[in-house]
Amino acid sequence: MNYNEFKDRILELGDLEIEEKIEILCEETDDLELYEHMELVAGLAAELAEQYNLNKEDAHLTGFLHDVGRLIDPEEYLDILEKHNIPVDEDEKQVLDVLHEKVATLITEDVFNITNPMIKGGILYHTTLRKKPTDFEKVIFLADKLTWTYDELVFTIEETVTQSLDVACFNALTWLIKHIEAKNGLVLNNTLEAYLFFKGIVLL
Repeated sequence: MNYNEFKDRILELGDLEIEEKIEILCEETDDLELYEHMELVAGLAAELAEQYNLNKEDAHLTGFLHDVGRLIDPEEYLDILEKHNIPVDEDEKQVLDVLHEKVATLITEDVFNITNPMIKGGILYHTTLRKKPTDFEKVIFLADKLTWTYDELVFTIEETVTQSLDVACFNALTWLIKHIEAKNGLVLNNTLEAYLFFKGIVLL
């Protein structure tokens, strides 16, 4: 689905709740697996937010929106972001899939008229995290990773997340970097900077 088709379809769906609109679009694009993932992340994010005294409703909505960029054709990502004057780093151009974060953040504001910087930050860094993230961003990052099908990753988060968001993020980033390097992939700058940031907190 291209970006304009997405916007037009959302408008056609009128006053339905955002979650309902996303479910309909996932059904129409035969991608209910994506909807189930977003629904699961939304629930986990709300649970973690409640535990850490963050806004539960905002976390739930962010969980639903975090991967909405995946409904857009990835071949359009660079053109969409350029058209909307959203910068793309050189390392991101080598891992185009990560741009679904920026496209989802754009959709959140441009299509759904949500300007809350906390929600937008949670979406923008849910894959990579970043140096000095907010607790809200940590929660969305961890909620997303808890849905991945890697038992070691999920275990290391579940074992630590109830004690410390920082330790859970450090463990998740450590696993993520090792996993990427084992596949000869590129570790993005945001992920590396986040890892070094949490390493400085956790290991000191």
